[in-house]
Amino acid sequence: MTGNKFSDQLIETVRNKTDLVAVISDYLSLKKSGQNFTGLCPFHTEKTPSFSVNPAKQFFHCFGCSEGGDVFHFLSKIEQISFPEAFRRLAEKAGVTIPSVEALLAAPTEKDREIEAIYQLNDTAAFLFHQNLMEHKDAALARIYLKERGISAEMIKVFSIGFAMPKGGMIQRLKYSEATIEKACLMRKGETGPYDYFRNRIIFPIKTLSGKIAGFGGRALDESMPKYLNTSETPVFTKGKHLFGLNLARGKKSLIVVEGYFDAISLYQAGITNVVATLGTALTEDHLRLIRRFAEKVILLFDPDRAGIAAVLRAAPLFIENEVTVAVVSLPSGEDPDLFIRRQGKDLFLKKIEAPELILPFVIRQAALSSSGSIADKTKAILPLFALIRKVPSQTERGYYLKEIADAFGIEERNLRADFEKGKGILAGDGRLAGGVPTAGLVTPTVSQLPQVRLPEDEQTLLALLIQDQLDAALLSAILPDDFTTPQVKNIVHYFWDECMESWVNPGSLAIKVLDSDHALFSALAVLEISSENRGALLTDCIRSLRKKRLKREIIKTQTQLKSADKGGDHVRAESLQQTFFNFKKELSQMG
Repeated sequence: MTGNKFSDQLIETVRNKTDLVAVISDYLSLKKSGQNFTGLCPFHTEKTPSFSVNPAKQFFHCFGCSEGGDVFHFLSKIEQISFPEAFRRLAEKAGVTIPSVEALLAAPTEKDREIEAIYQLNDTAAFLFHQNLMEHKDAALARIYLKERGISAEMIKVFSIGFAMPKGGMIQRLKYSEATIEKACLMRKGETGPYDYFRNRIIFPIKTLSGKIAGFGGRALDESMPKYLNTSETPVFTKGKHLFGLNLARGKKSLIVVEGYFDAISLYQAGITNVVATLGTALTEDHLRLIRRFAEKVILLFDPDRAGIAAVLRAAPLFIENEVTVAVVSLPSGEDPDLFIRRQGKDLFLKKIEAPELILPFVIRQAALSSSGSIADKTKAILPLFALIRKVPSQTERGYYLKEIADAFGIEERNLRADFEKGKGILAGDGRLAGGVPTAGLVTPTVSQLPQVRLPEDEQTLLALLIQDQLDAALLSAILPDDFTTPQVKNIVHYFWDECMESWVNPGSLAIKVLDSDHALFSALAVLEISSENRGALLTDCIRSLRKKRLKREIIKTQTQLKSADKGGDHVRAESLQQTFFNFKKELSQMG
């Protein structure tokens, strides 16, 4: 890949000391599949895993969006940092010292410096907030409040909980420019000058998957509104893209999704560690993408009030469209997850979790409960449900849920099915469920894909074997680079050909040299699985196939030249071409 100025040897040293599977596993769940590992792509939304990692070649490729590359490309893309910054981080982690000359090349870009400065600033702020809570006399009420909420000293430490002083003062303690502090959303400017964004609030650091602090949530200790205040959007934080506690829940096969910080902390304290919180915002496509990287099952555990139920209803289309197994746990009226676990205990909570209700039956039940007995009102409540059921891929499941609707609303099933089959309810009024809750989830973004080129199987197989170092280039002596006719293949094949020696070679660190335009094909072939059975016969067949194609091209070319020579009366040349033609035909015939 182009775009870096480090020596090939240094890049290869860092690459060889870095485990791509381990790096990627920090961001998504991978499963062994043959010689590769597979998972859901973190770069686009998908239902079926198309993201593949080849541990031997240390390359990844997504067959859904065509994103692919090596460990440097993955880290650059997932963290949205430059190649030099990705290289620097991986070199540091691998214990590789960058020579002083090349260290200058690893200097971060302006964007990298800005992002790193905000992360460092957040880390410092979190330390100071935590110090306030643990040591300052003005934090006494905060400590009492946390104790009353049943939060232990251990949980305060695990979640790095802190306190923003009533009168502020954080700006003066942070040794950063006001511009950086403001950009990190720890400061605002008013008519009388700058002031702390968080004041008199219990602070919850919001961490990324890798444990970096991206932003903060603050719970007011007085009557200030809003009661919960989150960091506004910054270069490293967008509320709809983060889940509180995901760094601690990573790796769990199921996730419990709650609304609030205290809900997540109380469950974690009780030993239920597969829990995340939405920061008080609706579930988004980005949240779902984060969840699906790790979890196979999702349990929604929102407050049993109108707002909590509405949150579940809003999330329903998102989960159904993406075919995510999701269930809902309903708590008794007046009890949120935090209160329930503290009052009823872990055992009773686990019993609740063991018997959740699938999300569509929950939505149907809530729609029936919110409608009156009139036919007009029932119809108004049912039509949006049709839109949800149409998103269910299984016809059997659709039939089951239609029966559920008929039973819940007390309507004749055959009439309901007739309306459904006629297409009613695809767009129901303003597209809202009973109670004014929108049914439409966020639109799944269209995946930008590179033009799909069907490669000849022989060319694809030979190039894949070369890229994966499963073929000694010397074995290709019977063919030439021009025997590969597909332009994209030829662009990469020439790296394996020494023009001076006129022979095939194994070039070594090829990934460093391949042009960006050929990058997608290279990464796709780097993870392509090729059966190891009868490898010798496969190689022979591919080489024979290319040779036969070459001979056929030569025969057609010679025929054209022969006709031209006959037409021009050049009998000597025609005789020579005639012999060449027969030689090619004979060689082709002998190949079978």
